[in-house]
Amino acid sequence: MMPMQTTMLSSSLRLAGAAAAALLVGACASPEPTLHTLSVRPEATDTGRFQRAFRLSGVRVPDRLDKPQIVLRTSDSEVVALEQQRWAAPFGSELRDALSANLATTLSAVDVGSAAAPAGVPLFRIGAEMRSYDARPGQGVTALVTWRVSRDAGTQSANPAALTCQTTLALPVNGQAAGTDANAGVNAVVSSTQRLVQQWSQQIAQSVQGLESSSAVPAWCR
Repeated sequence: MMPMQTTMLSSSLRLAGAAAAALLVGACASPEPTLHTLSVRPEATDTGRFQRAFRLSGVRVPDRLDKPQIVLRTSDSEVVALEQQRWAAPFGSELRDALSANLATTLSAVDVGSAAAPAGVPLFRIGAEMRSYDARPGQGVTALVTWRVSRDAGTQSANPAALTCQTTLALPVNGQAAGTDANAGVNAVVSSTQRLVQQWSQQIAQSVQGLESSSAVPAWCR
């Protein structure tokens, strides 16, 4: 019986050691990151109420920004990507979803993607790019954005067929500046970025309307 008892004791000790190691690894593991989004996709709307349709391509952003981690500028020569504060998707995808949702509401429109537009509804194609984006906690968020809107080839109109637009957007950021704690003020940065994207959406919508009436072409487009 002694060898069996020794074997059982050895097995119990190994199990206990494995459980302790698992607890230690769990205690040392990094916490789950906090996820932020730029917009919430609205519920489906009756297609009979759509006045327009659009196809929004993917929003291009600099490679250094097109990641889930929120990127903050902490000085004139330093940026930091926050591992524990992230977008719900890579930044370019978040921008596209936010612009699409905002444009759908502002223009009483539907983003048809690769599908056909509803019958009798004018179709617009939109391409957008955020060429730069700087978020300084406690200071401001700025972005240089460009976009192009065009009517579908099948749409007949005496107004311009396409507009190319560019502008710089800037909004203040309230809250604590990021000193030694790089996560400070992230919620304020996210809020300001949401408002910046809403402002961008409004300007894109005005560009679409400028294609419908040449007298409504915005000053930032040509």
